[in-house]
Amino acid sequence: MNYIRKVMFLLVYLFFLKTGFCEWVQVSKSEKGAYYVDPGSVLLIDEEVKSVWVLINLKQTEDKVKSRQLKLEMDCLSEEIRIKSLYSYSGFFLGGIPIKNYYKTEEWRSIETDTDLKVVYTRFCDK
Repeated sequence: MNYIRKVMFLLVYLFFLKTGFCEWVQVSKSEKGAYYVDPGSVLLIDEEVKSVWVLINLKQTEDKVKSRQLKLEMDCLSEEIRIKSLYSYSGFFLGGIPIKNYYKTEEWRSIETDTDLKVVYTRFCDK
């Protein structure tokens, strides 16, 4: 039983270590909200395909969601993006209570479909 507690503690510690020390840098602000990225989370997944964590602090919300964290994948060669995963929170900067989402990975779409995410794409895929 003691071994299981140690393993659980380690897993929780590593989770907070990964998410708790992010350096969010604001890249865009619009009527939807403020967009931030964690430059330390950028990964090269495949040839010219990168991923990055994005935080959105929403201005106007119809429900109790005040912020969202999403994993954005960017195909730098074909100028496309998709949201791989999405998490919602009841407070700003991923604070408050996590709100359960049922989210399916998006299909690839043009960077022209979202002005704010295009700014993120330009920052990390600029040639």
